[in-house]
Amino acid sequence: MQNPQEKDVLPAYKPLLGLSLLFTIAAILTLIPNPQASWPNLLGYRSICTFAPIATLACCFLAGLTCVIRARLFGPRRTEKRSWLGPIILGLVFVSLSLVFVPGYIEAKNPDTQTSATME
Repeated sequence: MQNPQEKDVLPAYKPLLGLSLLFTIAAILTLIPNPQASWPNLLGYRSICTFAPIATLACCFLAGLTCVIRARLFGPRRTEKRSWLGPIILGLVFVSLSLVFVPGYIEAKNPDTQTSATME
């Protein structure tokens, strides 16, 4: 028997849920250590994704964005009037974290400023 709320969701709900899960898994994978990586990430170790934590933040942002779109436009409560304060605050947190990490990332990856420590 079908869940009563399941019939209230639009067809795009489940694919967006899968996409949210995919972005979440990708965010986790970016942080897994990998000794064979070409250079260390900004967190100071070699990981599967040398673009961590920038790539991690981007994947988290995309996961959150798909969650908000899924819930607000395709979910069972899509007709309810809800505040956008939560998504706006999370967006501002993402922007703030990006502003913290991007300058260091650019400096670390700039070939003119690379030292032996950043190229190990």
